[in-house]
Amino acid sequence: MNADAPESSAPSAPFPTTQLAQTPLTWRLCIAAAVIGVAVCAYIFQPAIGARGQALAGIFCFFGMVAAFSTNLRAVNWRTIGCGFLLQLILAVLVLKVPVVTQAIEAAASVVRKFIDFSDEGAKFVFGNLATPGDLALNPGVKFAFIFAFKALPPILFMSAFFTVLYHFGILQWCVRQLARIMVYLMGTSGAETLSVAANVFMGQTEAPLIVKPYVPRMTNSELFTLMVSGFAHISGGMMVVYINYGADPVAVLTTCVMACPCSLYLAKLFLPEAGTPETAGTARTQTGKSQYVNAIDAAAAGTTDGLRLALNVAAMLIVFIAFVAMFDAVLGGAKPFLLSIHVGSFQIPSSSLAWWPDDLSLRKIFGWLFSPAAFLTGVDPADTQKVGSLLGAKLSINEHFAYLQMKDMKAIPNFMTDRSYRLAAFALTGFANFSSVGIQLGGIGALAPDRRHDLARLGGRALFVGFVATLLNAAIAGVLL
Repeated sequence: MNADAPESSAPSAPFPTTQLAQTPLTWRLCIAAAVIGVAVCAYIFQPAIGARGQALAGIFCFFGMVAAFSTNLRAVNWRTIGCGFLLQLILAVLVLKVPVVTQAIEAAASVVRKFIDFSDEGAKFVFGNLATPGDLALNPGVKFAFIFAFKALPPILFMSAFFTVLYHFGILQWCVRQLARIMVYLMGTSGAETLSVAANVFMGQTEAPLIVKPYVPRMTNSELFTLMVSGFAHISGGMMVVYINYGADPVAVLTTCVMACPCSLYLAKLFLPEAGTPETAGTARTQTGKSQYVNAIDAAAAGTTDGLRLALNVAAMLIVFIAFVAMFDAVLGGAKPFLLSIHVGSFQIPSSSLAWWPDDLSLRKIFGWLFSPAAFLTGVDPADTQKVGSLLGAKLSINEHFAYLQMKDMKAIPNFMTDRSYRLAAFALTGFANFSSVGIQLGGIGALAPDRRHDLARLGGRALFVGFVATLLNAAIAGVLL
């Protein structure tokens, strides 16, 4: 995709930044103590405050977690934070509480489902009966398994081609600029970083920075950090269709994609405040560059090729990561029997000494233990916190595809979780915040600015943390309003 041309030339070197004093340790400890205190109180008084009270406590806790690790709270532009949170809240209220907007989002969701139908038509021509679950009667009585390659991957090809055609005609850039202008005016952020954040609503974590490609090499560290956080907190338009195809709540997926714009922007500025002078401070204006494609057919063909690379990458990543999960589950599940069978001379480990060790220990169970507090603070029903926690852990350590497919299996079990828990899980899972995405961003954004690879590598882990918290904060706000 061709990026918008810069409005004016600028020095080739990155803009200098001012060294700021670190947030005092006492401030960090006080904020951390407050976060822990609020979380504990929410857990103790849950019967009184209910699920909405949990989520309200979660908003404070997730915001506080980022503030506690902020490089310098004294340098934070609180206008950016206040306006960003207000914009995020307004978007959530409009979508979840205003009937007209809710109906519009549901109509958009039906359009997305229609896109899945469109791609299914092409898949049926290529794959025949394999693309139609009802035609598979090779093993009568055997439970049908979701055929990922024939049902989930074709929409990636179609949506990639569709968005590339929109880019060719300048429609995508126009939508991005309108959204960016609103955030630049309200939040006081730079035009380049805001344009990239807005582009993440439609494009992926490595495609969105192409919108501001000429500016990336000269961005401040804070701007680079914002680019990375936004990439982790969003998904691409093509993936949006795929996740809905997995069975995720379409309204939740569409809503959180829009909410993540201001959320990722203000959380990034809370964690790493601006210490320099951005080249595009205060403006989101760009000149429209000529498309690199000859016509719409050329754009569609190029988009299809890009989508094919993405689909093959998704399939390969899932094959490998799911295989690793199966291996780790086998090791964890066999550890207890192995220990119980150990004989050293006449010594045998008594089973009573390992009574605390679950017989069905697995990564899902471990993730459930580790991330159940985060799930609780998003406002899910208390009985479902460990189940949603396992999904959050799977998303962070593996990827969101694996987590959504796990949730799809959960939905096949009657009364496994409440509808509220499924919807909030969709809010929290919608984002590219996982460990493998750090490498993806280092490669993608690093290719745009090779001289800044060391900055990207240094900021990658912290950006992943903030991007993951942004998805949890989106879910918590939804948990208050649902």
